[in-house]
Parts: sequence; structure tokens; C-alpha cells
Amino acid sequence: MAKLHLAEVTYAYSEEPVVRALTLSLESGRFYGVVGPNGAGKSTLLKLMDGYIRPQQGVVYLNGRDLRSYSLAQLAREIALIPQTSYYFPFTVEEMVLLGRTPFYSRWGAPSARDRRIAQASMEITGVAQLAGRLVSDLSGGERQRVTLARAFAQETKVLLLDEPTNHLDLEHQISTCRLLKERSRQGVTVVAVLHDLNLAASFCDHIFVLDQGRLVQEGQPGEVFTPELIAQVFRVEVPTLRHPLTGRPIIAP
Repeated sequence: MAKLHLAEVTYAYSEEPVVRALTLSLESGRFYGVVGPNGAGKSTLLKLMDGYIRPQQGVVYLNGRDLRSYSLAQLAREIALIPQTSYYFPFTVEEMVLLGRTPFYSRWGAPSARDRRIAQASMEITGVAQLAGRLVSDLSGGERQRVTLARAFAQETKVLLLDEPTNHLDLEHQISTCRLLKERSRQGVTVVAVLHDLNLAASFCDHIFVLDQGRLVQEGQPGEVFTPELIAQVFRVEVPTLRHPLTGRPIIAP
């Protein structure tokens, strides 16, 4: 099980901070959604959680231990990050997914039979197994996005960070991706996803963090967070109070 905690974390790319004195606590086995307008600091937050960048003030903890005390190899076994933009080498789909297993390779640096089984299962669950022999560069944007998800699943970490994982996906695959992430959280993984679609966040996430100008504006269950007042304050859009007739979760529609 993995727990993340950010204590008064601040980060700036120049003089103006993009994350400001942020304090968050995340438990294992939950699906967290991070929402907010453009420039709110969402992508930077994920990079801080991953250790890709280090806070200039404050501390990020993983299981009570300062993230800076982990080696890169240790972090790769604990945390998987799908960035907003992924770079694709001239590899086949299977080779790309197997990259998720590299933190676990033996000293010989080659995938084992177990690594290949895990990669195969990850491709099957994300619906790209039939593409295993194709070059990733020849795939559509949505197919590449699912390959990236398969690679992260193959990494088998206890923390999974995703920056706009439904980008480039059609409606069917947006929903199936969110269902897969929900299932991962039920298996004990801490799942954190930046989502622009507030309805997907409201439908699938257990807990929402709302950021604006680098600060935490609100957090809680979707029904507590997605109020007309908050939507107007943060997203500058007027919406009525609507609820899904079956789940009771909020629906955000102008």
C-alpha cells in the first residue's frame, strides 16, 4: 500500500510560483481527480508527486519517507507517471509496453518470461494486444494513448499518476479507461488523474482536488465539491444543480 503526503509544497519555474504552499494527503486504494483551469498547476503537481521535479519549499512524502531519499530505481518501482505528452520511440507496441518492466529486470537487462506475461496481460486489459507487433509510430493518437496506459500498468506500481489520460480517446475508451483506473484503485493502488472533463471526474473519482492559481481551492467527494458556486468561482461558468438519476453524482452542464 502507498500513501502520499505533500506538506506546504511550493514550486516555481520562474519568479511566480505555479504551486503555492500546497498540502495534500492521499491514501492507497482511492481514485483521486485533480481538476482546475489551465495554468492551475495540475501537471506540475503530478511531477512533484513523481519526484521528476523537487519542491523549492516543503516536502513530498511517500509512505512517511521524504521522496528525495529514494533513488531513481526505487521510485520507478513505486510510482508510474503518464505525462501529458509522451514520446514514442520506433518500437513495436510490445516493446513499448515492456519498457514498463525495466525497473524490475535482472542484472542481465533482459525481460523474463514473467515480464512478458505481465506485459501481455497489460496489453489485453487496455485493448491493444492485437497491435503488439505494430510500430507505435503507425498508430492513431487514441491507440498510442492506450499503449502508454498499458506500459504504466505493466510497471505494477502502487502509485499511478496520469496527466489527462482520456486525451485523444473516443467516448467508449474514455469510459473504459476510467473504469480500468477505478478498478486499479480497488486493488489498492493510489490513482491520481488530472482530468479536464468534470463529468468523468464526477462519475468515477472517489475524491477531488480543485486547484486554481497553484492553490488548493476545495477538496472532497464529487458531490461535495462540484457545486454551482465552485464551478462559477473557478471555471467562470454558470451551471444548474443537476444529479445523475441512478448514481446521484453531480452532472456539470451549462
